[in-house]
Amino acid sequence: MINSDYSDDKRIRVGKKFFIYAPPTVGRRSKKTGNLLSKRTARIVPPYSSAPTWKCSVFYFWFEFLKRHEGYKDCCERNGAGRYKRLYADWGNIHAYETEDFWKWWSQKLEDGQRRGERLFAEPAARRIEEVSLLNRQTDDELVIRIPLEVRTTHLVKNFRKFLKDNEDKVAAARRKSRALYPVSTSVRLSSLYQTLCVYDAYSEHKQTKKKYEIADIAGIYVNEVVDGATIAMLKKMDTYYGDVQRVVRTRKTQAVNRYLAAAEGYITNASKGVFSPKI
Repeated sequence: MINSDYSDDKRIRVGKKFFIYAPPTVGRRSKKTGNLLSKRTARIVPPYSSAPTWKCSVFYFWFEFLKRHEGYKDCCERNGAGRYKRLYADWGNIHAYETEDFWKWWSQKLEDGQRRGERLFAEPAARRIEEVSLLNRQTDDELVIRIPLEVRTTHLVKNFRKFLKDNEDKVAAARRKSRALYPVSTSVRLSSLYQTLCVYDAYSEHKQTKKKYEIADIAGIYVNEVVDGATIAMLKKMDTYYGDVQRVVRTRKTQAVNRYLAAAEGYITNASKGVFSPKI
């Protein structure tokens, strides 16, 4: 609970801003071991092998999907004029940045003193614990407790932890809810986002000259190529007809490409609305 009457009280500090999803980082490493200094970054499964640390974040993919929206691209070319001008006021001309320049866009210092990434995606500063007198001020994101001041601190801490444990569902729900200016609306593996982006770009480049099952190969999509216990390679080796197996495999690849394209269109469309989700 935030009380403006306490704004000048330096003894009770407001917590730091934070991100529910790991933000991108340049990945500072130990000079001795070479290991990443950030434990949070070290735990992240990268979208692909050898991916730079600044790509190991859902926010990087939001940036990339928005870059593929034609309407927003037009807005950038018109210096923020048009239908997407409100989004432009926050995101700026992302087309002025190449993929390798993403970190410059993310860390750009804005007029209000905040870095762009922090302003768009960070949660509000953690609220302070404060003294309250009216129990009816409690909201879904708060627990109001009475603390007997005569009880020793160690006992208070023990009981406070038990109180949180007893209300762990409510605590978890409050911590999952994003209050950022641009909250992430879906939880998905970075590797899936990367694959979706690869398929969309491969299709955009080759759709006039390649079949979708060929695009699956270009984009590196894996599909099960075993049909009734046989593969094309096995049948070729046996000099046996493989047309039926080939048709099934091509159908699987085409269907996989269609799924990724549908997801990509969802991300691109919703990114232009300030939402990150594959569902339109």
